[in-house]
Amino acid sequence: MRKIVFLFLVLSLFACQKLQADKPTETKTNLKKVELRMWLVGAESQAKTINKLARIFTQKTGIKVHCEAISWGQAHSKYLTSIAGDVVPDIGTMGLTWGTEFGSLGAMVDLAKDFQKDLNNIKADVFPGMWKSIEYKNQVFGIPFDLSEHILYYRTDLIKNPPATWQDLQKILQDLAKEKKGMIFDWGTLEWIGFAPFLWQAGGDFYNTDGTKCMLNSPEAQIALVFFSQLYTKYNVPKTKIPVEQGMRTGDFPMAISGNWKILSLTLFAPEIAGRWSIAFLPAGPTGKHTAFIGGRIMGIFKKSKNKREAWEFIKFLFSPEIQNKLYEEAKLEEDSYLPPNIKTWDTLSMEEKFRQVLKNQALDAKGPPSILGWDVSTRLIDEVVQRVVLENKSAKEELSKVTLELDKLIKN
Repeated sequence: MRKIVFLFLVLSLFACQKLQADKPTETKTNLKKVELRMWLVGAESQAKTINKLARIFTQKTGIKVHCEAISWGQAHSKYLTSIAGDVVPDIGTMGLTWGTEFGSLGAMVDLAKDFQKDLNNIKADVFPGMWKSIEYKNQVFGIPFDLSEHILYYRTDLIKNPPATWQDLQKILQDLAKEKKGMIFDWGTLEWIGFAPFLWQAGGDFYNTDGTKCMLNSPEAQIALVFFSQLYTKYNVPKTKIPVEQGMRTGDFPMAISGNWKILSLTLFAPEIAGRWSIAFLPAGPTGKHTAFIGGRIMGIFKKSKNKREAWEFIKFLFSPEIQNKLYEEAKLEEDSYLPPNIKTWDTLSMEEKFRQVLKNQALDAKGPPSILGWDVSTRLIDEVVQRVVLENKSAKEELSKVTLELDKLIKN
């Protein structure tokens, strides 16, 4: 009898062990073994970099990733077509304001709802000006993938000190004019992007805080537009776009306001002035602030994705300081430009200290486009106002009052 009982116990134990062995094992994050599809708005080289870095992610999770580059020119229409046809990727990188647009169509996952705890941690590490551009009525349809920002470039051998204020800027332009030299706008020439920093530096804004009313008829906006227009009409900033590399190389335009990517362009394409140029904050306006424009791309998850949790894990992977450092390094090797949106990444970024300090602190004093529906249509109207004031000598006050009424009609919030 004892032998029978013993044999029964042995067989039972063996069966239990076999059942345990046959039971599927789960990863710590309980993720499925899938392949994620990602669209990257930008260069093919950067898509290749993401595919390369994704191997690290695959080794850790078993999840494969395939990233495909799409050009800026076709990206917006391609996304809209894919949304209409239900053939979206799992993850999409896109323009800073596109998340709000596509999210309002019901196409994007609200990360604030589905991944609230993680998102709160990420928000603490994003440059505040960028975050305001992606948050819409407490919803977030994508987190930053990279950033771009306005900075001031100047020839250190021709300009002793960069302008710290609007008044300094006027004085330097007066002095340069005597030598038939000047300044150029290489990002936002006669457009809202060029005007925006001056608007914010004057204390104005495009809309009120909840995005329900246009504020371009304010005295601050008028001050900003008058000053901005005088840079062209009084201080001879060229009304046509002249590349920073050309103007800085010849010395005809030893000062410029442009995007951060021109650091790489000047290094590569103007080697003869190496060591004779630097960057600085934008001049401060009446508020005492140097506020610049900040843009970039975001990365979000489409609602039709069957792998939302896995997609979120990869997005977090791309947002980590370690991987953003690698994206930065790989971009340099490809002679491309990439700046990380995660503030923590900047502590270990292999960049000249003087450049790192200017870029990081300017990004901390920067704002992006407003997160409202109807904004992308509105920008054309603002461009036209700027151009009428500068090119046709129209009244800044009257033009801003008229466009305010038009923009109010376009708000869809």
